[in-house]
Amino acid sequence: MKRVFIQVTTILLACGTLHPEMPKGSITIDAIADIKYPTDQTWSPDGKTVAFLWDAAGKQDLYIVRRGEKPLALTDFPVNPDTLRSDITHFEWASADTILFGKEGQIWRVSTTTMKPVRMPGFDMTTSFSLSRDKKQIAFVRRGQLWVASLGSKTERQLTHLSPAENASNPSFSPDSNYVAFNVSRSEDLPLPLPFNGDRVRVYRADVFDTQIGIVSVFNGDPVFVPTSGGGGGGGFGAQGHQWVAGPALLHQELSQDRKTRTLKITSVDGETRTLWKDYDPAWWSPSNGPRTVASPDGKWVAFICDRSGWPHVYVIASNATSETQAKQLSKGNFGDGFVAWSPDSKSVAFAHSADGNQMERFISITNVETGVMKPVVTAGGVNFDPSFSPDGTMLAYSRAAVEHPLEVYSIEIASGQPVRLTDSLPASIKTSDLTAPAPVYYPSRAEDKKMVPATLIVNKNLDKSVKHPAIIWIHGSGADQNYLGWHPGAYRMYYSMHQYLAQQGYVILTPDYRGSSGYSRDWATGHYMDLGGGESKDVAAGADYLKTLPYVDPDRIGVWGLSYGGFMTMQAITTTPKLFRCAIDVAGVGDWATHGPWSIGRMGTPVSNPEGYYRSAPVKHLDKLERPLLILQGTNDTNVPFIQTITVIDTLEKLGKPFEMAIYPGEIHFFRRAYVLRDAWQRSEDFFDEYLKDPNNTVKSSGEWIDPIVPGQD
Repeated sequence: MKRVFIQVTTILLACGTLHPEMPKGSITIDAIADIKYPTDQTWSPDGKTVAFLWDAAGKQDLYIVRRGEKPLALTDFPVNPDTLRSDITHFEWASADTILFGKEGQIWRVSTTTMKPVRMPGFDMTTSFSLSRDKKQIAFVRRGQLWVASLGSKTERQLTHLSPAENASNPSFSPDSNYVAFNVSRSEDLPLPLPFNGDRVRVYRADVFDTQIGIVSVFNGDPVFVPTSGGGGGGGFGAQGHQWVAGPALLHQELSQDRKTRTLKITSVDGETRTLWKDYDPAWWSPSNGPRTVASPDGKWVAFICDRSGWPHVYVIASNATSETQAKQLSKGNFGDGFVAWSPDSKSVAFAHSADGNQMERFISITNVETGVMKPVVTAGGVNFDPSFSPDGTMLAYSRAAVEHPLEVYSIEIASGQPVRLTDSLPASIKTSDLTAPAPVYYPSRAEDKKMVPATLIVNKNLDKSVKHPAIIWIHGSGADQNYLGWHPGAYRMYYSMHQYLAQQGYVILTPDYRGSSGYSRDWATGHYMDLGGGESKDVAAGADYLKTLPYVDPDRIGVWGLSYGGFMTMQAITTTPKLFRCAIDVAGVGDWATHGPWSIGRMGTPVSNPEGYYRSAPVKHLDKLERPLLILQGTNDTNVPFIQTITVIDTLEKLGKPFEMAIYPGEIHFFRRAYVLRDAWQRSEDFFDEYLKDPNNTVKSSGEWIDPIVPGQD
């Protein structure tokens, strides 16, 4: 049969409906695009109210809610007509009935009684701010310089005189309000080499570098800069975060440039630095999924996550400790911890954790630092995380996702253990009875070690198991995320929603937690060290082997897709096992780690030290092996995986004469957010899967022209 290549390069500028099929239940693409997502729940000073941000497909507003009442909107800003987005950058309670928040370079004030936001005069060109503990002063960044002002009057002082190339950010007051800590960095827009663009069009990468932490007195004097060893600038290493401890002194964390060493350091206001704790991992320091380092309210303790035991667990150490032997490990076992929060009296910590034998759910417990006694608080199945104590310490606010609903804000009385749901983000049109619970499954990898790969399987209860159905493997992103027995609580939640829809439409969905995924042991988290796209690709391929064992899955109708690192893994799948999957969708995948940035250094060294590894793990170098239909989706405003990665993949495919389809969304970010983009991307994805997976007699084709038919059993 003659092979015919048809180049398909459709650039999408607006939404469209291609060939919709009537949904088989209440879950629709329109409905899942309307799901709202709450974040940043924060108690009011009197503990009666929780404020949070609620995002409705790009329109983000500030809300408050009290137990037993419905949420109230404090803002209702229209979206920008050009971007169709409206964002609030940061908010803080100024009193029990007043909140300050940032928006588009301005600081606003809103009362919880009048609910009418007003712009605060004198704070133009403000990029970040923080309030003192007594709520009388505000530290803020204006035009790159750090200022301090009185909230009760119009007085203000400039605290820094940085060079024009430097920019301050992230200010925070010391407990006594006498000092302000801040970050300072430089940035530069660097042109990237794209010879095929010619000499009139340029693609740039914004590089942030020379990141430092500074401490400056509110009275007088030059800033004192904290000595750091790693640099910084968004590469996943260097000085990270800062918090005040007793002294006053400043706590921060550092990661070495090879990401093998994590150090907790404390610096006095005079600039003297000492090491509080140090971890070294021969692979890389891998804890993720809420590995917070948090100072206690009284500044006398530091809680942090460490995986020396083989699992990420909570430790505490006195901020004035002189030896690591003074640290206490608060939890032990074959489960992982994260999202640590201190009680107001600095005597206990709350944290989220999985359970021995159940790493796909999260629960919340409280442990007394002195006695080590652990009290389970949130025990309901699902994904419970990000706890925060009420000011009187009697309640927790937390985030929860479950089978029956997406991410929501909850509160719970610690003594009684009675949870209360504070938000309702699921559109009323979606019936909870139509939602499908993921089931945990395990299967052996194709890798030589044959390790068991954890995964979730989504099979709709109405699926007719007497006949064979198409299946889809979803590959999660980040390399260090994971799947759950419920709605994904983070940035991959939209894809979980889409999988609920696809399951309703008759697809079987498998979501593997390939080696490198978080939520499991340290060994699994570092399992792809020096082998990106290697053993983990065999974990994914083995997922197809597992699906073929299910009597209700057609072994010749299995598709694959993924976002970000999952997009990279999708391209690895269709180049390392070119006949295994019938079709594939790459959403913003990395095509070449050598041109992506420093993220891969901790996992693979550098392109100079490990050229073979970088060549092997660069799908763009192996796209000549592509044999099956491919759809590419990405937004141009992607700062996680720069658009240049997809441009290079597209250019390579065109030069190779490979057929493919694509949709590019102008101004969209990495995790598709705006409703019209979500609707089009999901409809386009469904149509693509339907075309190549729904008809068991259909051979692989592109744009109406036939190419080699599928031969059953090939992989």
